[in-house]
Amino acid sequence: MPQSQDTADAELGWIGIPEDAGPDENAIYEQIHLAIARQDLSPGTRLREDHLRRIFGVSRARIRNVLTRLAYAGVVTLEPNRGASVTKPSPKDAHDNFVARRAVEDAIVRIAAGHIGPADRALLTANIEAESKARHDGDTAGMVWLSGEFHMLLARITGNRILEGILRELITREALVISTFERPGRPSCSHDEHHAILEALCAGDADRASRLMLGHLGNVEDRLDLDPPKKPADLAEIFGRHPTRV
Repeated sequence: MPQSQDTADAELGWIGIPEDAGPDENAIYEQIHLAIARQDLSPGTRLREDHLRRIFGVSRARIRNVLTRLAYAGVVTLEPNRGASVTKPSPKDAHDNFVARRAVEDAIVRIAAGHIGPADRALLTANIEAESKARHDGDTAGMVWLSGEFHMLLARITGNRILEGILRELITREALVISTFERPGRPSCSHDEHHAILEALCAGDADRASRLMLGHLGNVEDRLDLDPPKKPADLAEIFGRHPTRV
């Protein structure tokens, strides 16, 4: 069933920029990217060029460039004759994302263990406390966002902007993975795991920090239902195998 304009407005009304503001391409990219990372836009949400053009008060060409960049980042899907939508990841996409995160975050914690200082510890502790509050308040989107921020703060400690940029894209993709595959009723990742990682880093124990990080990412992946759906029952096969006796 086609999506109504009112529904589209409800999905994208969070942007609300005056028509004459004319933000540049990077600003529009960042706003849409952030909305996906915060799970304000769920997988499959349509991103109509004309609607976005009116919301941001810019040309269709600028919107098209933004959507192309988001597609290159893997968080938007472009389909001929259908336009753009927020990417709905496959189970393989989810698995590949975790493989990449393990490789990247292992490197990050090993570097961070030799560079973390008191100011970094204060920022990370504040993040853990904010995540704990979001959990207490039942703010699932807030928990996901703050969890991702914890990992980004670790990446910034390394001083390596390439690692930071790669991780940012992986975390945004993971928000889509969680939206699509998280098992209902399963607890989200524990902020205690973040605290243990922080303590290992502050102690300068890179090996322990690495083990804790890899275990943490494994626990996050275990919360997801990545098994393919069961094949529908074939009635002819079932009753042919067990013929009815008269």
